[in-house]
Amino acid sequence: MRAFICAVCCVILLGGWASAHQQDSIKPRKKKQVTATPSAPTPAPAVQQPSDARVGTTKSGQVVYRGKKGGYYVLTPSGRKRYVKAADVILDEPK
Repeated sequence: MRAFICAVCCVILLGGWASAHQQDSIKPRKKKQVTATPSAPTPAPAVQQPSDARVGTTKSGQVVYRGKKGGYYVLTPSGRKRYVKAADVILDEPK
């Protein structure tokens, strides 16, 4: 009987110690800080001016440039180069 009571007391004591230890290791989450929004609107990115010469247009009317290695490209509104097939290009002057 004594052994049973001793075992129950140990379980209760160890259970209480484990739960207290576990509560100490849990960290509360920090709240996300709200950043101030800028009052002035951000300027639109500048469109890249191509260093290559204009060679023609596409069938849809976009200006086509010839790249350094001979490929044809058009500029997207964000200023990136989008390469097009040679079959889709209408040249200003024949090759």
